[in-house]
Amino acid sequence: MRMYGKLPGIRSILYFAATVMATAWLMIALNVIFFGVILYWYIQYQPDFISGGEVMEALTPAEGGYELGSDMKERLQRQNQWAMLLDEEGKAVWSFDKPEDVEDVYSRSDIARMSRWYLKDYPVYLRVWDDCIMVVGQPKHTVWKYSVEFPESWIKAVKRVIVWMILLDFLWILGLAFFFTRHWSKSREQARIEWVSGISHDIRTPLSMVMGYSDELLGSENLTPRERQQMAVVRHQSIVMKELVEDLNLTSRLEYSMQPLRAEKVRPATVIREVAAAFLSDAGEGELEVEVEVTAQAERLWVSADRKLLVRALRNLFHNSLQHSQPEETAVIWLRMWKEGRWCCISFADNGVGYSPEVLRQLQSRRKKRAAANIRGLGIVCKIALAHGGKIRFENRREGGSLCEIRLRAYELKSRENEKKI
Repeated sequence: MRMYGKLPGIRSILYFAATVMATAWLMIALNVIFFGVILYWYIQYQPDFISGGEVMEALTPAEGGYELGSDMKERLQRQNQWAMLLDEEGKAVWSFDKPEDVEDVYSRSDIARMSRWYLKDYPVYLRVWDDCIMVVGQPKHTVWKYSVEFPESWIKAVKRVIVWMILLDFLWILGLAFFFTRHWSKSREQARIEWVSGISHDIRTPLSMVMGYSDELLGSENLTPRERQQMAVVRHQSIVMKELVEDLNLTSRLEYSMQPLRAEKVRPATVIREVAAAFLSDAGEGELEVEVEVTAQAERLWVSADRKLLVRALRNLFHNSLQHSQPEETAVIWLRMWKEGRWCCISFADNGVGYSPEVLRQLQSRRKKRAAANIRGLGIVCKIALAHGGKIRFENRREGGSLCEIRLRAYELKSRENEKKI
């Protein structure tokens, strides 16, 4: 199982999805409100124009001509409209409030033009009645009346533009959702970092006092053996608390890329031997055995890494193996290093009890869950490897025990002079 970087948490994904939906609904709502306002404005301000059919229904034949109902006369006057009736020869046989600049006789071509456009700049509407034509006019500059035609190729182009506009709207929604999600995530990360820093700062001072007083009391000759043993426990537990605080700070900084990597040229073979020698010197007789195997090609490798963090990762692996070694058996650790392509491969194996299925699942999972206590150090190892652009793998050995393999981008020394410098 490999761990390459980190993916957004489930909460971040859900927040992003919710932001996308909320932004989309907000955009739809704004568009609906916009078009609703336009429609309302059109309905409110649309003039109540009188059509030719209404005038024809109110017009009745009379002696010597036609008679228009009084109600229709009031409506036409109120709307400032006029009307005239043309016979089959185009002559005006009846009219009401016809403007003076409007003629009384029209040809077929005149009638055809006015049916589509204007008559003397008056917007007019025509209605055929038997052999006659009713013309109802409105005041000038009150109606925009034009015959609109579009080429079919242009309509197809407009359809493509609409599709692209919808796509751009969708991308815009995603962009806004990503922006808000990123801002939300940064706020959460900043709050967490500040909280961890505050807690660490508050703990550090009383912890230093506990460690100082415990050291002073352990050096006193007035303590009984039982009191000295109890004070040793206090001292040990204060050291454990100090390491927990340091791990908490380091984990937070590595997780949010706030730990500055003091990169330098480091020879992994040298670091491996130094860490192994330090643990062997601190271990009791028969408590620990370490086998270090470095190939000749790997001896000349160097990596660009933070030496302190690399040492921290190896020390955490040693601590984990010692804590989970077989009861009443010597803890055996095999450290192997070799070159594979452009990678420096470091294998750390032991003869302990191995990783439980739950621990392996937590090491593989990218979801932020509460980890068991024995995964804290291994989690830091993962973050250190990934912070250096490396790869890491955890598994159990068939023979028993655990195995951790770290791969770092490596380079080979070109000369003896460079070898002495590193």
